[in-house]
Amino acid sequence: MVVLGLHPRALVCGDGVLLKTSMPGRLRWLPVVLLLGCLDAFAPAGAMPFTPHAVYRVWWTEIERCAGLWGDFDRVEWYQVPGSSYSCPAYEGRCDGWWRAPHTIYMAQGQRYDRQVAEHEMLHDLLQRGDHPPVFQACGV
Repeated sequence: MVVLGLHPRALVCGDGVLLKTSMPGRLRWLPVVLLLGCLDAFAPAGAMPFTPHAVYRVWWTEIERCAGLWGDFDRVEWYQVPGSSYSCPAYEGRCDGWWRAPHTIYMAQGQRYDRQVAEHEMLHDLLQRGDHPPVFQACGV
């Protein structure tokens, strides 16, 4: 809204408060807002994306077969977290791996090649649930 006699970038709010906007001022915050929008508040500290080794596809096929479930391996986003375990964002304690809906898996860097940990998190993704029904025990993960 432009009011006669006011600067063209001046706005009058419904309560009559006069605001002077500045495009450059607003734009300088844009990168910060975009960055904050991309951060995952529940991600473990230090989590970085990684491309899983080809053996992960073999493990995925094996856990699919064991559980009698099928899913798309390529939909999973993989992250490594520094250390052999890390503070769990979902509960108190330590994690070797953690699945987060819908398709995100965090693996402690020191556990990335632990088949049991990887298959455990893969099974969470296939089931799309965070609890541990009997199929986890049946598949040994």
